[in-house]
Amino acid sequence: MLIDVVDISKAYTQDDKGEPEPVVEDLSFAVAEGEFVCIIGPSGCGKSTLLNILAGFIPPDRGTIFFDGRRVNRPDPERAVVFQDATLFPWMNLRRNLELGLKAAGVAKTQLHDIVNDSLALVDLKCSQKAYPHQLSGGMKQRAALARVLALQPRLLLMDEPFSALDADTREHLQDQLLKICAQRRQTVVFVTHSVEEAAYLADRVVIMGRPPNRCYATLRIQRGLERSRTDKKQRANILRLRAALKDFCRQVPDGANAPQV
Repeated sequence: MLIDVVDISKAYTQDDKGEPEPVVEDLSFAVAEGEFVCIIGPSGCGKSTLLNILAGFIPPDRGTIFFDGRRVNRPDPERAVVFQDATLFPWMNLRRNLELGLKAAGVAKTQLHDIVNDSLALVDLKCSQKAYPHQLSGGMKQRAALARVLALQPRLLLMDEPFSALDADTREHLQDQLLKICAQRRQTVVFVTHSVEEAAYLADRVVIMGRPPNRCYATLRIQRGLERSRTDKKQRANILRLRAALKDFCRQVPDGANAPQV
């Protein structure tokens, strides 16, 4: 397994006098190399906290995360994050935004030009390389953010609801573009979403998180035909299975209950 999450827990204190409130508790799952895993659950269930722990931005209070057999305790370019907000530097054009991350990672100047060109071409933005963020649409900004992390050639791509603020047509286009890139690069992805349809379309497997304190309540393997489809019978069945699992996990799960495979 590329990622192995072992019994992690995380709690936050609302004020100096308050008791720590668990956000994630005793959560375990694993992600294989080349697998696309979606994390789904209601607001406040700890999805973004989990992603920040996977990235090494914050430590768990208990438990361990292993990346390719090594303990995760700090950020690493091999684990790159795409956030909901593209967070591009507004005073830099697109090319400069991509170059900055590569320079910070120690990439030689002689390699910058080709790496940036290849990354922009992956997301169909090569013709916009001199544009500034304010000149880009929301979809173009998200493609730029994706190009910026792909330029680092991470082994694990962590995505925190990157398409949730986009209109439906743009969202579907970027979903298809992401899948194409993942197939080309055999990219491992952990993708946080609150959309059942998005999870059912993108994922090889879906990890469902319950309400605090959270456990991996269910893991669902997505069944599909030879090609992905948004509308075929298998896809509709996947959505129904996911919705049923979500209804189940929204009920209070008894402490110590095993995570069912659905």
